[in-house]
Amino acid sequence: QTQFFTHHNLRTSLQRLPPECRTVLLSAGEIDCREGIGGEKLSGYTASCDDRVRNTVREYVRAAIRLATEHNLQILLLPVAPHAFRNAKKGKAAGRDQRRERILLWNDLLREECATSGGAGNGIYLLDYERDLRSPDESSPVGFVLNRAFNADYTHLNSAFLGHLEAALGRCIEEYGCRIELM
Repeated sequence: QTQFFTHHNLRTSLQRLPPECRTVLLSAGEIDCREGIGGEKLSGYTASCDDRVRNTVREYVRAAIRLATEHNLQILLLPVAPHAFRNAKKGKAAGRDQRRERILLWNDLLREECATSGGAGNGIYLLDYERDLRSPDESSPVGFVLNRAFNADYTHLNSAFLGHLEAALGRCIEEYGCRIELM
């Protein structure tokens, strides 16, 4: 449990859903992947940044499963989009590289957690389209950046990604039993 406004707002929103609404999309963003960047320089952080991301993803999936159960929902989890290409700027390139690494780790761990926690059997489904959004880039520490075709403003996706979202939803329905009649 948390006292953050976003937690309270989510709970309130779920209670206000019309009774016929049985499907919810949850989206984490790049900011959610930054947990622990800065490491020991931050008060209270003794574990590695990777450990902080791993713990955050684990709790995110557990919380989604709890919400699905408590509210009789199927929850569709969206991956975090790759970080867009930006020219190296004084002092900012290292931070971008760390975020790219954390985003890759987040998405890999999200796939793993969804697969090992029973995922679909618990009412949660990962709409796994993130790899479709990648464009190779040798200067990136992860080997890719967000494909420019999907870049709205170097922070957000544009609507061109919706075809990949739709294809991922189709895979969830066909391969994992996501229930279209609940949408």
